[in-house]
Amino acid sequence: MNTTLANQKHNQSPIEPLFRYVPHPHIEQRKHSKPPSVEDEHVGFNGRLGASITKAVGTMWAFYIASFFMGAWMLLAEVKVITFDPYPFAFLLFLGNIVQLLLMFVIMVGQQVLGASSDKRAIQTYTDAETILHECMQLQAHLQAQDKILQNLLTDNKTEQTAQ
Repeated sequence: MNTTLANQKHNQSPIEPLFRYVPHPHIEQRKHSKPPSVEDEHVGFNGRLGASITKAVGTMWAFYIASFFMGAWMLLAEVKVITFDPYPFAFLLFLGNIVQLLLMFVIMVGQQVLGASSDKRAIQTYTDAETILHECMQLQAHLQAQDKILQNLLTDNKTEQTAQ
């Protein structure tokens, strides 16, 4: 280390830093909260029931069960085990329509509950992305401050070498 810089360090008061880190306020808030979930929604019994039915009906297993039931019904009707509902299976269609009409309203309630939770997660993700952007900008500012210090050191070093 050259003597000029050493003398400057010992003779002067502490230099004001070029960079001062300022954390984003969301970082502290995020430490004390968990991600929103459907279970956190205060929707009562009907909302929870609607959400659970929506989750259950919206699976491939529900499709498989419905397909198997309808296929078995048609097969049993064709081999004359079920005699009250011949082809074109009007009673089967009637039952299917009743189930669809009833489930339609339950699924709409469930989607509303699931959608509210999804909206909260989307807002939290957006806020997290803002926080990350803020932190990246802080890193950039810190690196620029370090670059400035390094550039000053190089300039001082070159000046001393030319003076000698």
